[in-house]
Amino acid sequence: MLQNNYIQQNIHFFFEDPHVYHPPPGDYSVLYLLRRDIHTCLGFNPNTRNSIDENRALWPGTMAIMAGIDLLAKFYAGNDNRGQVSQRFRDYVRTYFQNISQRDADTIYQLRNSLLHSFGLYSTDNQGNEYNFILVPSIENCIQYCENDIYVIGIHDLHNQFENSIENFYNDLQTNADLQLHFNNMFQRYGIVHFF
Repeated sequence: MLQNNYIQQNIHFFFEDPHVYHPPPGDYSVLYLLRRDIHTCLGFNPNTRNSIDENRALWPGTMAIMAGIDLLAKFYAGNDNRGQVSQRFRDYVRTYFQNISQRDADTIYQLRNSLLHSFGLYSTDNQGNEYNFILVPSIENCIQYCENDIYVIGIHDLHNQFENSIENFYNDLQTNADLQLHFNNMFQRYGIVHFF
């Protein structure tokens, strides 16, 4: 049961279906806008869900998925403290992505770092392990581990994991008072934007 109507309204607003179009100006959920942009980058009309053959931007779409995980991880943890990005990100992925191991969560975090920090496909962790990424439209199980520190990531599979995680997190927010407080702590900073 949700704590109060204010939190309930904000949760429903934040998790609004990205396929419902609202013309500007107005207030928008940050997650709503992000999800619409991801759909567009991955080649889908965000209003109709139909595939668009032209103008795909798969790398920026993958970057937006990583930014979305960062965003949701703040709401899950209830904080945006510096120095805790890695822990928040991995905790969210381990909790809400399905059939994900610790190694998978670490790999997805390194993909985040490689794309968001340098628009590249190479990263190293604190132990000196190297990650060389190959992005493909789809593979089985989202991540394929190869020899020579090569990791193949299925973009559409990663997107499906992200979308499923949103639904799972939303469902947990319906009954978990601690998560509701965490959500409420972050909403005014990261939940809403006004678009002209």
